[in-house]
Amino acid sequence: MTNWEKLLKGKDRYFLDWRYVSPFEVPDNLFSWLKNACEEAKVEKDNLNNQLVGHIKQEYRINNVPEDFTKFIYWACGQEPVYTSWKDMAVMSEDKPVYLDKLWVNYQKKYEFNPPHDHSGFVSFVIFVKIPYDLKEEEKMFPALGNNTQARNHTSKFTLLNPGFDGRIKVDPLDVDKSFEGKMLMFSAKQLHEVFPFYTSDDYRITVSGNLKFQV
Repeated sequence: MTNWEKLLKGKDRYFLDWRYVSPFEVPDNLFSWLKNACEEAKVEKDNLNNQLVGHIKQEYRINNVPEDFTKFIYWACGQEPVYTSWKDMAVMSEDKPVYLDKLWVNYQKKYEFNPPHDHSGFVSFVIFVKIPYDLKEEEKMFPALGNNTQARNHTSKFTLLNPGFDGRIKVDPLDVDKSFEGKMLMFSAKQLHEVFPFYTSDDYRITVSGNLKFQV
């Protein structure tokens, strides 16, 4: 069973549901477009470093997003459990349409990272385009953590931060590996999260993110 399958069927699915995080597989035709769009964004260099908190040098806007992709994102935000995170929002006097505020790609290199942060809008998502390392090799960088029952190995991982039942902040690292390529996690835009650095590859970790807002 892959790590993605474990996320869908194993114990990790519980904390996704509890935090209103929805996992999706991106349709093949849309994922193919997205990979090409990432390459085009790298050439166009519509840089977003001044708008993002990532300690990542290459962060670019993706332009000319096709309608099929936005329709997929709009459909996904209406699925449970992420729908529960926003369906009862009472901030407007009348219904307003949803729109994709912006779409961007992160080309994350070895040692770069994304510190704890949230997003603008009401729903956000991350799509894993390329994971260049073997997660088991990453975890070997800090082997002592494997023998520590009080700690998790966070190396290279996408992590959610939430208050626990005891009032403490819980740090939940997801075991993102190559099986996550072509997959998407969608969550409340105010869900605090971070991405830890990786160490064993000279290639890029490529992810795409975006935010949904109401047209007002």
